[in-house]
Formats: sequence, C-alpha cells, structure tokens
Amino acid sequence: MITGPRYIEDPETLVAGNAVRLLRNGREAFPAWLAAIEAARARVSLEMYIFSDDTIGRRFAGALRAAAVRGVAVRLLYDFVGCRDTPAAFFDGLRAGGVHTIAYHRPRFGRRRFWKLWRRNHRKTLVCDGLVAFTGGLNISDEWLEAEAGGGGWHDAAVRLEGPVVAALEATFLSTWNRRARKRARLAPEGLGKLAAAGDARVAVVSNRELVDRFVIRRAGLHAAREGRRRIVLSNPYFVPDRGILRALANGVARGLDVRLLVPRVSDSRLVDLAARAVFEPLLRAGVRIWRSPAFVHTKLLAVDDEFVSIGSYNLDHRSLAYNLELVVNILDGPCNAAAVGMLEEDMAASQELTLSAFERRSWFVRLLERCAYALRRWL
Repeated sequence: MITGPRYIEDPETLVAGNAVRLLRNGREAFPAWLAAIEAARARVSLEMYIFSDDTIGRRFAGALRAAAVRGVAVRLLYDFVGCRDTPAAFFDGLRAGGVHTIAYHRPRFGRRRFWKLWRRNHRKTLVCDGLVAFTGGLNISDEWLEAEAGGGGWHDAAVRLEGPVVAALEATFLSTWNRRARKRARLAPEGLGKLAAAGDARVAVVSNRELVDRFVIRRAGLHAAREGRRRIVLSNPYFVPDRGILRALANGVARGLDVRLLVPRVSDSRLVDLAARAVFEPLLRAGVRIWRSPAFVHTKLLAVDDEFVSIGSYNLDHRSLAYNLELVVNILDGPCNAAAVGMLEEDMAASQELTLSAFERRSWFVRLLERCAYALRRWL
C-alpha cells in the first residue's frame, strides 16, 4: 500500500517518475551545477538570490558566457537586493557576453511602487536543457565554498532532479521571468514538453507568488509534520517561527514523535539569533531536542518519518512567509530521506545539544533582549 501521499497537502501536485540526488554543501553542488551548464546545448535557466563577484561567482560567470557563445539561450534572473554587494559591471559583463540578464525589483527612483524593493526573489534554481534541474539553499558565493578552498565553509543542501518534474521547476522560473523579459528572451512554458520517467521518486514543486499563495509553502510543511508518525527532523538557519509552527512541533512530541531541530549557534544576523533564542525555552519544555552547530548551517530542510523530505529556499521567518519569492521541492523518496537525515545527524554529532537546565541559566537581561528581538520578527 502506498502511504506516502498522506504527507502531501495536495496529492495532485505530485509528479511521479523522477530521479533525485542530494548534494551536500558547495563541495558537491557547485561542480554538479557547473557540469550541467557546460553540458547544456539548448538553454540554461538560472534564478539566484546572491550571485557574487568572487572566486566561485567568476567561475559561474565564465561558464554562462561560454554557454552563450556556443549558442545556448542563457537566462539569468538575480535579486537586486541580494546582489547589492556585487558590482553592476559584473552583470554588465554577462549581458555583453550574450547572457539575458534581469535584476529582480531593481529600484526605479521617482516611479511608483518603489516599495517593492522590500519584496525579494529568494529562490535558487538552475535548469539546463529542460532535462536536469537543481534547487536548494545555496547561493553562488564563496561563503558556500569549503574552508580549505578559501571559502566560508557554510553547510547547506541542494537536490539534483531528473524526470517530468524538471518541467514544473522551469515553468515556475519562466512565470517570473516572462513578466520582466523582452519578447526575444521569453519562452512559453507550454512549449517545454514532457519528459520520460527517470526514477521512482515522486516530487511536488511548491512555490509562492508575489501577491497570492503566500502561505502555500508553510501549509505544505505543517501538513507533512502533522502527518508524521515517527520523527520530525528540521534544519533552518533563521528559525523565527510563528505560533502555529511552534505548536506543530510541540504537538509532534506529544504524539510520541522524535522531534529534532538543528540551528547554527551564530548566524550572519545577531538580531535574528536573539529572536530565535526566544522560542528555544518553550520548545525544550515541550520535549523538542535542539542542537546548535558551531558551523553556519544554512540548510533549509524538513524530513518526516522515512519517506518525506522538503528542501528549498524557505526560511522559517516572517520575511519568507510574507515578502520573498520562495520555492521548495517536497519529495517522497526513501533513499533521499535517508541521505538528508544522515546529513543532519552528522551535523548534529558535530554540534552541542542544548539542554533546558543550561539554557535557563541565561540572565534576565538576555531574556529581555530575546523577547524584544522576537517582537520585531515581522521586520527582520
């Protein structure tokens, strides 16, 4: 009996017949992405929140320009705010090299809707020739290179996908791209065609849009957690959840589930770290086990029981909920689930488990700072 679909809020979104492979950190993800771009012969569709002018960023820029030179239609959609530290000349060089390049929500001073700068495209997707796709939490920046290569050593995860679901991922990209691109650079999603089965994994692409479906990713994750029967393993770098998510985790423990949370000890935002700490005590009291990693774990992953795993760009904070364009893939596949849980367990083994008795020893002043930071969560 197939039980997996119970984890999916809308089973009609499931696409069967896919091959899925987990990619750990930049060490595995970046070579796979570059190889796919270098092998492309028809088109490359790349959507990225951060695209830096650094060692790895220049390697990707060279690969994209080389693809354009050999006749590949290369489309790059980057977020203006996410790339605020990247010189404009970097993207001008890509345009000069034949890459169709668009900045998402570039400000237009003196025009209406300047407030849209608050809304960002936080997705990270790559599709090559409509045959292979990647998505996850990694950006193109040296922070995701291993420390031995001069990078930041950030921990993260992505997935490589083959099969019919690739068309669904590329269609999501094109729905955003086509509203901003010139006619010559547009591509109709209807012309993507259907791919033959490549494996046994069933995958649902879940994405929000600018003004609608704002809660669709949150609902899908909560639905899977509520259907859990054995365990919930969660990793998120900016863990500032609302009350509904906190209740779902606590209720999971009450139902007898093993509920585990992995967060970085220190992220790149001190204020977010304080806000996250404000929810640790009620979670610990409810029986949720929490590990804090000395490495910056940027992984955004939810695994439920032995089959369901969700990987993508979605942070458990108000910005991802209300303002950002986000995307996750919800996967029903035992081997991918096992690889994802194994990865998080390795990170937990290198982390320190937080105990209630130790956490309660923090001062009243620190508690006050945490509460104040959490009260500001809608603006972080």
